[in-house]
Amino acid sequence: MKKNKIIIAAVAAVAVLAIIVFLASGQVVTAAGAQNVSVGSMAPNYQFIAANGSTVSLSAYRGHLTVLWFVTTWCPGCVQGNEVLNQSYQFFKQRGIKVVEIELYKDLGYNGPLISDFVMSYAPAAYASGTVVPAISGYNMTVAYDPKGYLDIYYVISSNGRVLYTGSPLASTLGQLENAINVST
Repeated sequence: MKKNKIIIAAVAAVAVLAIIVFLASGQVVTAAGAQNVSVGSMAPNYQFIAANGSTVSLSAYRGHLTVLWFVTTWCPGCVQGNEVLNQSYQFFKQRGIKVVEIELYKDLGYNGPLISDFVMSYAPAAYASGTVVPAISGYNMTVAYDPKGYLDIYYVISSNGRVLYTGSPLASTLGQLENAINVST
């Protein structure tokens, strides 16, 4: 019995180590195979769960410039990003741009508030205007868009689904994001 527990613990430790090495390697694996999400590439079309509980595919945003912003709800920098976004949401609203704020898979293993509560708390005007859409990422989407586990990373996706720009963190790079959007519109 004790020998079985040791074997199970060893197998679990090897599995955890393999996951850590995989994520640290920078390799991105999606359901369609190996793929890198970078400027100029097509944005992988994953589904995510909107705060209202509906399943939404990224392709639902085709025809519009979209910002995919991956966050954790326990991240102080993500709080700051929401506060900055709340002050500048008119920039996005006037251009018809949705900011899909996506909680990384299982909040990267830490507990935080629900994504909808998080956005309503720190970006209430942006949320009320419909400019910010809170959502939750599945595992494959998180690994594809954020293989290194950054807490605050975003992508500008063109109306035809191509990645135009990427940056991090939103609070300190908002001016660069706005410039990238102005260039692409």
